[in-house]
Amino acid sequence: MLTVQEKTEQNAEKRLTLPAGRKPSEELARYKNFLKVENHRLKILHRGGASGREVCNARANVFDVLIRYILDSLLAGNPTLSNVDSVSWSLVATGGYGRAELNPLSDIDIMFLFQGEVVRRGKPHPYLTALNEGLLLTLWDIGLKVGHSVRSVYDCVQLANQDMQSKTSLIEARLITGNSELFKIFQENINEKCVVGHEDEYIKTRIEDQANRREKNGNSPLMLEPNIKNGCGGLRDYQNLLWMTFFKYGTRSLKAVIKQELLSVSERRQLRTAYDFLLRVRNEMHTHFTKATPAIDRLTKNLQPKVAYALGYTNRSQSQRLEEFMKDLYVHMRLIYLITRVLEQRIALAKIEGGFSRFTKMLRLPGLKTAVQTRDGFQFTEKYIRHANQRVFKDQPRRLMRVFLHAQKRGLQFHPDLRQLIRNSLSLVDREFLRDPHVRDTFLEILNQRGSVAGTLRAMHEMDFLGKYIPEFGRLTCLVQHEFFHVYSADEHILMCLEQLDRVWESDAPPYSSYTEIFQEIDRPYIIYLALLLHDAAKGLTKKKKHEEEGAELARRIAGRMKLDAGTTHLLQLLIEHHILMALVSQRRDLEDPDVINSFCETVQSVPALHMLTLHTFADGMGTSEKLWNSFKNQLLLSLYRKSLRNIAGGTTFIRARVEQREHLRKSVRKHLSNAIKDDELEAHFDNLPPRYFRLHSHSEIAKDVTMAHRFYRLLQKKEEHALNPIVRWRNEPDRGYTALKVCTWDRAGLFTKIAGSLSAVGLNILSAQVFSRRDGVALDEFFVTRADGASMVTREERNELEALLARGLNGQEVDFAKRVAGGAPKRDSVAVEEDALTPRVYFDNEGSQDFTIIDVEAPDRHGLLYAISNAFTELKLNLALAKILTEKGAAVDSFYVNQIEDGKITDPALQQEIGARILRVVKSLG
Repeated sequence: MLTVQEKTEQNAEKRLTLPAGRKPSEELARYKNFLKVENHRLKILHRGGASGREVCNARANVFDVLIRYILDSLLAGNPTLSNVDSVSWSLVATGGYGRAELNPLSDIDIMFLFQGEVVRRGKPHPYLTALNEGLLLTLWDIGLKVGHSVRSVYDCVQLANQDMQSKTSLIEARLITGNSELFKIFQENINEKCVVGHEDEYIKTRIEDQANRREKNGNSPLMLEPNIKNGCGGLRDYQNLLWMTFFKYGTRSLKAVIKQELLSVSERRQLRTAYDFLLRVRNEMHTHFTKATPAIDRLTKNLQPKVAYALGYTNRSQSQRLEEFMKDLYVHMRLIYLITRVLEQRIALAKIEGGFSRFTKMLRLPGLKTAVQTRDGFQFTEKYIRHANQRVFKDQPRRLMRVFLHAQKRGLQFHPDLRQLIRNSLSLVDREFLRDPHVRDTFLEILNQRGSVAGTLRAMHEMDFLGKYIPEFGRLTCLVQHEFFHVYSADEHILMCLEQLDRVWESDAPPYSSYTEIFQEIDRPYIIYLALLLHDAAKGLTKKKKHEEEGAELARRIAGRMKLDAGTTHLLQLLIEHHILMALVSQRRDLEDPDVINSFCETVQSVPALHMLTLHTFADGMGTSEKLWNSFKNQLLLSLYRKSLRNIAGGTTFIRARVEQREHLRKSVRKHLSNAIKDDELEAHFDNLPPRYFRLHSHSEIAKDVTMAHRFYRLLQKKEEHALNPIVRWRNEPDRGYTALKVCTWDRAGLFTKIAGSLSAVGLNILSAQVFSRRDGVALDEFFVTRADGASMVTREERNELEALLARGLNGQEVDFAKRVAGGAPKRDSVAVEEDALTPRVYFDNEGSQDFTIIDVEAPDRHGLLYAISNAFTELKLNLALAKILTEKGAAVDSFYVNQIEDGKITDPALQQEIGARILRVVKSLG
């Protein structure tokens, strides 16, 4: 049986051999008929299920044969070319034609490669002119779009070193006909003068070009109208990888990449399959156009059903066959995008001789300051996180979640080798892993890092870890959304929403800045992030009900698996079930109608829910399409938020709803308490603490606090010398890098200062603190601390020392905390103070909190800084409610929520100036 190429040759011999005396320009109908027959044959081959490569290669062969027959006829029929063999020339295919990958409307690029002078005395060489014009005019006259050039070997080298795109096109050159020796000389010159010695430059430029092209085409492989050629995960991504491989390893095959252990055999097979699928799709797309336009490579919604049916997706339901086809397409484009992006990083990193391991060793050479830190089984450099050994996850599966927290907190990229190891370790995400409280707490902590969550979850998704841990989200991978206004697949839409929410925290520009203050009011950001992550999860189900209703039920099951408390579960379900409501009400109802506002508020029920639903609505809208969000929609949303906030904050209906929620939480806490603790103790705890306390703490944490208060009261009743000793609870969090300390005692002036002073006196650093005081005088203060050397958790000896010192201070014994703090300071290296060291600054903010003035302090980080500042607040008779501590690169950026015990917020400018000056003096006194 004849091959496709043999049939083409046979047809050419029959149809393209000209009668004696006939010129190509006189036989245009013959050539057109040949192309018509061959195109029909190729279409049958394509529709019959032939691979994309096979069809593209066959089409390139058709033009090879056509061009050779035309040239042979020119040579035989033109007397002026009778001595053409004495002139050395070659006809070369370049670009996609050079790769022998032609889709129906692809450009045909050819180059006459000429040995000697292309131009003589200002005129083109006569032989070359006759050949060039004879061929080109014939090709143009039969309706082909042909790009052409005439160059010597020297010209090619000069051009290649001036322009990357031309260099890429020339390295793919393929001989069609002519002098093969000349073509060989051309290849050797291009390699020696344009490739060798230019590898790093080319790879760097290629990676930059990739980034720009991806950005231009949506920066996602999951666009609802993807660009098959230039989009993320499109044909160009794969081709770019081959070009980089050629420059790096001198081969046009990915086998060299496998040999370097940068790519597995299965990944290579997946890449080739995906690339072939895209070629098939592009072959079909081009059959629906009559000529090449900028739109021929964009798979529009109108074109998708036709392409799907032609490629064998024949489900009777058009929506289902479209969904099946587009999901397959997304799977292939996503795979190309993820693998090629990782390989680009690996090839770029491979520029360091000996690879990453030798690089890290080099950084440890004597006399060099190490840039590599190892902790929890991982290596941290300035840019990357990498595993220390291949068993890092097998030894401790929990690290599969912790590694993402490590990368998030340090702002590091995943080394390509670590990405691969995570993918290879996904079998460890089993039933036990899914229900592990430690894993859950780590995941929620990742979601709590507002402003830096989206990138971490995207990394999880790219390594297929997120869908393993949250299978309900995994079902959305590459899922088509049929809604007209969506521009992404379901999973990509959610990731885009998360990115929009992150931008609310980071951006000072509108419209994001309008929501920053709302975001600041949220005490548990993990709830809003989790709601966004799950809000469309039901779209992966059978759709028997509205996806919002099914989504709320999914959220309840997920919350149960993650052991979230009843209040959090209720809020999560509310946000998901009603995530469309606020957009509908704000855009489609009369916001001046009190009944509209009352009805909406009855659904929302609480201020925290309103804050989160507002942010959810904004992020969802922007994540659907930034082009669809405008200032008018923005103002409507903010107007509904403000009207509802006034209503909920003051309306009796919503006060009743909050009471019901508090009662629900109270019952959950009761279940966690021993019978020794009476109901009146529980009532006292709930009645004497502010709402913010209950928003921040889970039912189990509240139960532990009630138990601490119970133990404290029992000590008081003993009337012994240690009756006033505080109750202290410690909790080591080694994977999060801190120890939590909670202190229960009588509230009094300077309590925070004494605790901070005790911690600093025993050499502990304070990372953050939360202060709550019951109206009956019981204080519950929590501190998150590390050892001064940062090497490990707080030791038993340090705990005992801290508790003894704190007991002395709180029992009224004289303790010189200032002296003890100075003595507990770690020895500092004798290095010169940098000229650009952080200048201490103090800012006052009366807008960020309803009840407190926020005092922001920026200063060089020093041991005992928090003690010194809080002591100043005590002496100034200010009540400290909350301290948020951030230390980065030797700078402390701390925020203190304070008010005057009698007069509330600090609004008097003179008093602000006095407080600010006092804090600055304290800070400068620490050196």
